Amino acid sequence: MRLRRVLLAAVVMLAVTARPAAAGGLMTSPGGTTPGGAIFDGLRGATTRPVPRVSPAPAPAAPDTWVPDRYVLVPGVDGPVLVPGHWERRLSDHEVYTPPLVGRTPDGRTLDFPAGPRPPVDERQGP
Repeated sequence: MRLRRVLLAAVVMLAVTARPAAAGGLMTSPGGTTPGGAIFDGLRGATTRPVPRVSPAPAPAAPDTWVPDRYVLVPGVDGPVLVPGHWERRLSDHEVYTPPLVGRTPDGRTLDFPAGPRPPVDERQGP
């Protein structure tokens, strides 16, 4: 009978001391919010930080403008010159980038117009 009591006491002591050792780092000191307080509190703190602020996205660029075929007067040429349709890229309120163009005169000759910045189509006389 006495051996049973000693064995029972040893098992109870082992159970009481083995439980914290088996839990490892999950046991925390009083004051934690959960049974594994320190681990979960650290995770919550790492995942609920405020997001850093970034500068606002730049404004989208103005879309290109389609300029249809048109006839323009060019100094030194008899009659209007046909300028083919093309896309122009807006650079500012009063300036667009025009690609290189090839115009056709009434007698069938071609004129080369170099690429470059120009006023918008509604503000200019030439190609």
